[in-house]
Amino acid sequence: MTVTRRTLISVAGAALTAAALPSPPMEAASVPALPPPLPPEAFRERQAKLRAAAKERRLGALFVTPSTNLAYAADLAIQGSERLTALVLLADGPAILVTPNFEEANHRRSAVVDEVKPWKEDEDPIALCAKLLEGAKTVGVEGSTPYQTVVRLGTAFPGTLEDATPVFDALRRVKSKEEQAFIRSAAERTILAIAATHQRIRKGMTERQVADILSEEYTKLGVHGDGLVQFGPSSAFPHGGPQERRLDTGDVVLIDSGCKVRGYNSDVTRTAVFRSASDEVRKVHDVVERAQTAGIAALKAGAIPEEVDRAARKVIEDAGYGQFFLHRLGHGLGMDGHESPYLVHGNQTPLVAGNTVTVEPGIYMPGKFGVRIEDDYAVTAGVADGLSERLLELDVIG
Repeated sequence: MTVTRRTLISVAGAALTAAALPSPPMEAASVPALPPPLPPEAFRERQAKLRAAAKERRLGALFVTPSTNLAYAADLAIQGSERLTALVLLADGPAILVTPNFEEANHRRSAVVDEVKPWKEDEDPIALCAKLLEGAKTVGVEGSTPYQTVVRLGTAFPGTLEDATPVFDALRRVKSKEEQAFIRSAAERTILAIAATHQRIRKGMTERQVADILSEEYTKLGVHGDGLVQFGPSSAFPHGGPQERRLDTGDVVLIDSGCKVRGYNSDVTRTAVFRSASDEVRKVHDVVERAQTAGIAALKAGAIPEEVDRAARKVIEDAGYGQFFLHRLGHGLGMDGHESPYLVHGNQTPLVAGNTVTVEPGIYMPGKFGVRIEDDYAVTAGVADGLSERLLELDVIG
């Protein structure tokens, strides 16, 4: 399991919640069908585009270790380890997977590559990679590759190594309709999981218990998901993790959550209130909702990211809450939960159709409560395409 800022739930807490709060199984008919996976041809097309992009940057090859970039290029979603697995994608040659010999059969079954080169435990895989790269003068190294691996490759390979992050980012920031469908499916499950969790919330529950319930609801929907759960004053911390605070009447309940479908993330935040909402909570929620509306209206192909951020931020500033909006408006969304492009001051690279981003303004009142509303959108030439279904009113639960 990949550890994220949301993966803060203890096994003991999960067992306690499951025992104390049994939940009926979800009807099969109510579980949305998963979209079909990408076919091997889609990864061949990606490899062709990566080769073309590498050539434009005068790179003779790309060297890709386990990461979302490896999953993107070769349909191989694995964790890195002390044993090297790497894709050597030659600009004018095959896609070669270097892998420990005991993983060979497994990777031949799953990875979309032209060749598999296994290495034995008493062999040096870096030397094998350097030999495969002999014809290249400059190699682009995937940006999250461990430093030690880069140093060893740089010693064994006589040419130059460069950061390949720009090669991958330029392609990955534009999502196909199939990729957008994966995010939409993940967002649908996220909204269903949050709604089901809201129905099970009871007075006196802790944030950790509710986080466990949320995880359980994702399991019913056929995916792994988790979330930040924050009550009352805790919700004023933009990324606070679940703690032992117990829910009381009038508390804001903020759930920031997501899951993956076919390797693509959702990221949705819903702010509700337990049993009764104060006038101040309602006012702040209204301001945040109007800020999100303004940000969405500005979100289109050709728009400058910092101006989209500014459109939403101005609503909050005009309402007198500017000092309480503590973060950027949004971030790109795809195989990584946070990726390019970012809706933030200083980013002046125009948006293009196919960018997928979050729009998540927030107001955080120290010692009182926080409100954030977050939804996922695909950029188009006109009105942004909502990948998650917006909730335009404060939800009173319990």
